Amino acid sequence: MATITTLNRIKKSVANHLQSGDLELVILPRIEYETLLEKLDDLKDIHESIEALKEHRSGKYISFDQYEARRKGKRV
Repeated sequence: MATITTLNRIKKSVANHLQSGDLELVILPRIEYETLLEKLDDLKDIHESIEALKEHRSGKYISFDQYEARRKGKRV
């Protein structure tokens, strides 16, 4: 739980940043922030899946066995 002193410090910091024009601030409840982070992770996974599918369709891929052998330092 934030104390009055902490809240006053936050309020002053927010005011200083807004006056300087350097940045904009958004204040969200923690659950909404965590939900946004989860959605960003999901979007990253989707993007990586799309990129992997593009590579596969273009022929730029190796089999899992080849990958495992390479990862373990063995020649295929």
